[in-house]
Amino acid sequence: MGYLSRLAKDLDHWIEQGWVEASRRETILADAGSQTRHWTAIGALSILGAVLLALSALTFMAANWESMPRLLRSAVILAALWLSLVGAGQAFDRKAPALGHALAILGIALFGVAILLTAQTFNMASFRNTAVLIWSLAGLVTALVLPSRPVLILAALLGALWAGLEIFNPFVGGVIWTYLPLWLATLALAVRLHSPITLHLLAAALVLWVANAVFGTAPEDAVDVSTLQTAAVLTYGALALGAAVARDRGVTGGGILTAWLAVVTVTMAITLQFHIDGDWADNTPFNTGAYLMRALPALLAILGLAAWRVRSGHASVKLAVSLSGAALVSFALPFLLETALDGIALRLILGVLIYAACVGLILQGSQEKARATGVIGICAFIGQTLYVYAETFGGLLDTALFFLVGGLILFGFSLGLMRWRAVRARDGEGVA
Repeated sequence: MGYLSRLAKDLDHWIEQGWVEASRRETILADAGSQTRHWTAIGALSILGAVLLALSALTFMAANWESMPRLLRSAVILAALWLSLVGAGQAFDRKAPALGHALAILGIALFGVAILLTAQTFNMASFRNTAVLIWSLAGLVTALVLPSRPVLILAALLGALWAGLEIFNPFVGGVIWTYLPLWLATLALAVRLHSPITLHLLAAALVLWVANAVFGTAPEDAVDVSTLQTAAVLTYGALALGAAVARDRGVTGGGILTAWLAVVTVTMAITLQFHIDGDWADNTPFNTGAYLMRALPALLAILGLAAWRVRSGHASVKLAVSLSGAALVSFALPFLLETALDGIALRLILGVLIYAACVGLILQGSQEKARATGVIGICAFIGQTLYVYAETFGGLLDTALFFLVGGLILFGFSLGLMRWRAVRARDGEGVA
């Protein structure tokens, strides 16, 4: 059911209840219809047509490249580029946004063709991937001027492509810090244009960028993978809380970023248990400085952001305590493994904290505006339970009996949650 259909049914209900005047029904629907942007078949076909035209231009130029004079090559590319962009502007002026978006995408595609083929014509070589960066920046400027969400999606993809090329560039070392300003600029424009697809792409790109920053730049044979994964869990957790703060303040896309980062955080936290008797038991040298440089800022950010959300009234004290406790123990894991504490004890400690964090997420998700958080908490709870069964109870308990016990535990937990909410509602405090 579309947005307008749902709105019409809601309006009928609100009118019946006396909350909205019947005379305003059509006005509200007309205003909502004028502001809603639909992904129509016409728009999709126009954009696909633009992609095919761009591929056609690239193929034609490549096939006839050697036989064309250099000046003619540049003239043809630039003429096609400007015709596309001018046509896009005209289409938007004449209230034909589908055609405008398609021509704008064609123009940005031809801009990339112009850069690459011009570099080939004049034998312009580079050890960096600057051309792709310029291509992405051109897409951002075009998306801002028109404005155009499809062009912004293309620009986000090009920005991620540039970062990926730089990561695998043998002439580039260390973290690709220059991607962060580009990412932030794309994020700001995605928020401004209300582009959820771009926000999902940016979230995925951020996950991969952080993974490279944590794992790809560590000193060789100085920090084992498990220790780096601990630092990654803390980093993703800090970013998830930061995105949650943005969501609390009503920033568009804050929920999308929170969901992506929270899923990665809990997934890596659960799989971290796999290494307690594995990689960490191999006595790999522990580089304290390399670990602290990655993990300590993230830990401090988690503690600070958790306290901030409690102070602003967007999180309960119990949630903040559970998340902060999980972060502190995760941070201490590499140091605990240097002691005489055995793997079973560490598994129990980490497992309890993961369960505590899951419960905190579920309680937080009981809020109407944080349902995705609750879903993540439930999925993590189930995943952790399956891990416990596979590692601890497999061979000791019958499978059916295990699931029976697990079902009873979850059912009891749901009843407890219902009673907790009823008590809070009765006391007039609301659900935290």
